[in-house]
Amino acid sequence: MANPPGAAAVTRVERLPRRGRPRWLTVLICAVVLLALLIAAADRGGVVFAQHEMAVQIKKEGFPTTPKVTIKGFPFLTQVVSRHFGDVRLEAGRITEGPLRITNLKVRARDVRVDSGFSSGTLGSVDGTAFVSFKDLASASDNPDLVLTAAGNNLVKAKMDLGITEATATATVTKQGNSIVVRTQSIEGFSRSDIGNDLDFTVPVKGLPMGLTFQSVTVSAAGVGLHVTGRNVKFSDS
Repeated sequence: MANPPGAAAVTRVERLPRRGRPRWLTVLICAVVLLALLIAAADRGGVVFAQHEMAVQIKKEGFPTTPKVTIKGFPFLTQVVSRHFGDVRLEAGRITEGPLRITNLKVRARDVRVDSGFSSGTLGSVDGTAFVSFKDLASASDNPDLVLTAAGNNLVKAKMDLGITEATATATVTKQGNSIVVRTQSIEGFSRSDIGNDLDFTVPVKGLPMGLTFQSVTVSAAGVGLHVTGRNVKFSDS
């Protein structure tokens, strides 16, 4: 049976090979992707190196162990070229300052400038929290049997073993000068004259790493947070 008019032409069109992407374009796309991956890897590798070097030098500013340093921002390599970092996070633990042990310190540094070898620099501004657990705060008092728990609104519940019984008091936690001050407000089952000032104590907060200063105190479920700040904090390998 003869094909209808135009059938042969349709068949020829259907058999034409499909034109794919030019080879040079495929190679170019692969090269661009590979270059991007290499730049990203170099960027992240540079971050790891810079964080380590910065942490080693900052440790010398009053930290008992090397703090954890995290440099924020991408791309990182442009920050290296300018030696200017907009956002750097520092974290350290178990910092002993006099009778007080700081359980954990977390701060955010801005406007960080370093020299070409990361051996010295300046933290433009530092803001964060020094956390002190209730256990560590109680240990800093003169009463080894004192137990502290949260009572809300910057209040703590203080319990003390009196031998034949236990005294429980509600106390305020405030900042006075450079000290944390715990003062009894009410005592369950006893008069103030019975207990005196046995549940009251003051803990100095001074000599913080990097010259940080203590601004305020808040009570949380697990302890107290000290708002700490600093400006133009310098660090170096000397």
